[in-house]
Amino acid sequence: MKKILISLLIISRSFSLDLNQAIEKALTKNPELLSYKQQITTAQLKLKVDENLYLPVFFGTVSQRVYSETPLTNIPSLPVSFKQSNRSFTAINIGLNQTLYNFGQTETAIKISKNNIQALSYLYQEKESQLKGEVIKAYIDILIASAMVDVYKKELEAIEGLYRQAEGFFNEGLITKVDLLQTKVRLMEVYRSKTEVEGNQKVAISRLSQLIGEDAQDREFHKVNIKVQDIESLDSLMKKALENRKIIKFYQLNLQQSDLEQRMYSREFFPKLFLQGEYIYTNQNPYLDPKSNFLLTIGATVNFQGTMPYYKTLQARSNTAKLKFEMEDIRNRIILEVKTAYQNYLTAKENYRVSLESLEYAKEYFELVKEQYANQLATNTDLLNAESSLTKALESKEINYYNLLKSYVEIKKTAGEELP
Repeated sequence: MKKILISLLIISRSFSLDLNQAIEKALTKNPELLSYKQQITTAQLKLKVDENLYLPVFFGTVSQRVYSETPLTNIPSLPVSFKQSNRSFTAINIGLNQTLYNFGQTETAIKISKNNIQALSYLYQEKESQLKGEVIKAYIDILIASAMVDVYKKELEAIEGLYRQAEGFFNEGLITKVDLLQTKVRLMEVYRSKTEVEGNQKVAISRLSQLIGEDAQDREFHKVNIKVQDIESLDSLMKKALENRKIIKFYQLNLQQSDLEQRMYSREFFPKLFLQGEYIYTNQNPYLDPKSNFLLTIGATVNFQGTMPYYKTLQARSNTAKLKFEMEDIRNRIILEVKTAYQNYLTAKENYRVSLESLEYAKEYFELVKEQYANQLATNTDLLNAESSLTKALESKEINYYNLLKSYVEIKKTAGEELP
């Protein structure tokens, strides 16, 4: 028996999905978030590539060359000539080239790569926070839809009871057929509303499924444990958002990166000091001895194509200007997000308070009319109106409660705080 109970518990848990599980699945399976995570891996590999700029460059060439005719050297005024080079010869050139100084271009390239990794990490954290917020809201939307389904199921049962009662009154001649049909029409309206909210429930579950990367249909969803606490003033929330939001840090690092790129590109015009060691072998000249040798070279080289470094510098400078505009726009957007979330929270809080009061009035009103109707002191229309008011009050209470939770989560997210 104990084994059976354990098995049933395991099966039950496998078909349930609480909010924490949904968030965990989203963070590990959501394709969009995984794409941002992969960008960080790519940037880390780019750093490995740039770190190799400190190492010497290996080069090697092995070739077999053939002249169409053997080169000869003729001595003027004398009928004497000798081979200047073999017609066919082998050449081997192997060595290492080490950059000694390039005006900090290598160090700048590595700084840019490290900067990019950190910037992408901030972007990933921003997207992670957004995804958490979306999952929480999607999960709450399912709870809203589920609550509406329950409300209309109960209303359907209540209307069916009223319809049976109306049939009894009609058969006894206490009400007219119009009253009976009125109740029937209300029954069909409730059935249609129930069908509609069941469709909304399926859509909400599909939305959550897309976010978490797996099918969430036929799962049991649990109530969320989000405690709505008092929030700070609007000014404090805006200040906190501008300090905490990772997207701002992302743009700050991108600005630094663009400045570094300007510095690096402008130095492509400067010479680079290098040290080169190589092994040379050739049997081209029949009189050359030895055929192989070692060569050590220290020198400076300049290598650029036209005015390309100049325009690359201008490109980086233009990108810096663009990023500054984007940064200003992001800050303004965040301030607007905080203001909107703050106002929505205040509205949701007030709406929930009013919905609780309305529900109490609606319950009392329905019970009074129901009693009067049973005693033939109220009409069928009065009863249906009272029942409709109660249903709307129940619906409003559920919707406003969950909207309050969603607005609270949105406040936390826009302020860059840890989500509940």
